Amino acid sequence: MNTEIILEIFLILIGLYLALFKSYFQEKGKNIATSEDIEDLTLKVESVKQQFIEKNATLKAKLDLLTNLQINHKNDERLALINFHKKLKSWIGLLTESSPSLVDDYDNQEILSKIHHYQFTYSEVRTAQAMLELYIKDEELIKLINDLIIITLENLNGLPSIYLHELRHNNVKIEQLESELDLDKKTEKHKELLDERKALFTTNTEKMLEGYKKVIPKDKEYGNYLREYLAKFSEE
Repeated sequence: MNTEIILEIFLILIGLYLALFKSYFQEKGKNIATSEDIEDLTLKVESVKQQFIEKNATLKAKLDLLTNLQINHKNDERLALINFHKKLKSWIGLLTESSPSLVDDYDNQEILSKIHHYQFTYSEVRTAQAMLELYIKDEELIKLINDLIIITLENLNGLPSIYLHELRHNNVKIEQLESELDLDKKTEKHKELLDERKALFTTNTEKMLEGYKKVIPKDKEYGNYLREYLAKFSEE
């Protein structure tokens, strides 16, 4: 009887031991499997993370390059606009200076040089405008520029050159007068030529002022729009 009881207890203990041992190893296997899964998942996450970092760095480099190109383009546009404005105002200022000659107006060679200077100054405006049109897309600004140039050409551009050419003819007459032997006649003719020069100056000044009055409204409109346009650069 005691032997049977002991045997049963022994068998029960063995059963419990086996059950617990099996459960332990099953759980251990799960833990090992879980650890391996986590390790594999971690590697995948790190791989994706690295790919993300590399792609993000590439994208950032491209965005930085695009931003720099946009900044450089805007800066070039601003410089082209300022350069054109300087050339334009220099040209208009030259056409409206108080004394159109600003040279020895008895020297025909200097007069010719001055006439060429007017032509050169206008050519600089056209060159600066051509460069500007590579950047500017604002149709209103382009129209204002063209309108201002046209109205300046119509009302101011030819006046100084015409005046200087008339002075050249007056100089030729004065030079020819040197061969006149009759002193009274020479003196009278010289006075007439001086009066002619004064009349030329007065007529030119009046025409210049009249022409400039027609240019001023368009010039102001252009200037106001240009200031607003340049102000946008600081906001972008």
